[in-house]
Amino acid sequence: MQYAEYQPNRLLGQYIETYWTSSVTGGTGRPHKILPDGCVDIIFMFDRAAETVYAKIVGTMTTALEVTYPQTIQFFGIRFKPAGITAFTRVPVHEFTDRDVELSLVNTLFDKSFGETLTEKQTPEEFIAHTDNYLINKMSGLYRYDRQIISAVELIDAAKGRLSPAQVASDVCLCPRHFERRFKSAIGISPKTFSNILRFRHSLKYLQNYPRMDLLSAAVACGYYDHTHLIKDFRTFSGETPTALR
Repeated sequence: MQYAEYQPNRLLGQYIETYWTSSVTGGTGRPHKILPDGCVDIIFMFDRAAETVYAKIVGTMTTALEVTYPQTIQFFGIRFKPAGITAFTRVPVHEFTDRDVELSLVNTLFDKSFGETLTEKQTPEEFIAHTDNYLINKMSGLYRYDRQIISAVELIDAAKGRLSPAQVASDVCLCPRHFERRFKSAIGISPKTFSNILRFRHSLKYLQNYPRMDLLSAAVACGYYDHTHLIKDFRTFSGETPTALR
C-alpha cells in the first residue's frame, strides 16, 4: 500500500483534518487494518481498468476495520476533523457510526457531478484542487456548528484523552446530560469513547517512540491506572495487544 496525506486550503483547515491518497494492489489476500481516529471520512475509490468510481462515507469508528481488496484500486479520501462535516451537512453523524454507506444514498455535501468530474483527474494535486474549489464554493452556505463541542474536542485532544467527561462538560459550561447528547450528535460517539480512542492513539505513538519501555511504565505515562487497562483498550480499538501493535 502506498499512502500519503495532503493539507487542504487554509480556508478549509478548521473543518478538514487532511486529504489522503492510497493505491492498493489487490489479490494478495492480506487484509488492511484501519484504526479508529474519531473522524468521519468520505472516500472515493477508482477502478481505472473498469473506468468506474465508487464513493462512500465512513462514520466514526469504535473498532478497527479490516478490508481486503480483490483488485488494484486507487483511493482519494477527505478526513474531516471531529464535527467538521456538520458545517456542510445536516445528516446526523451518529447514523454512520461504525458503518460505511454508499455516498449516493446520503443527502450530504457532494453532488453527482463532483464525482463524475473527479474521475477525470489523475494526480493528487488535481484531486485536491478540484475538492478545494468545490468546498470553498460551499462555504457561503455553511451551517453553524457546535462551538462548545469543538472546544470540548480541543480540550480532550490537548489532554490526550485523560480528562473525564464531567470535567470537560464543566469546562465548556454544559451540564453532563446535554453535553453527552450534543457531543454524540456532532461527533457520532460519546465523549467517553472519543476520549478513550484519543488516549489509545497517543499510547500507540508513545509505545512506538519508546520501544524499550515496559508496558506498566508506558501505561502510567499515558494516563492508565495500570498496564491491564492499557491492554484492554488496545484489544478494544485494534484487536491486538500493545506488544503486537507496537
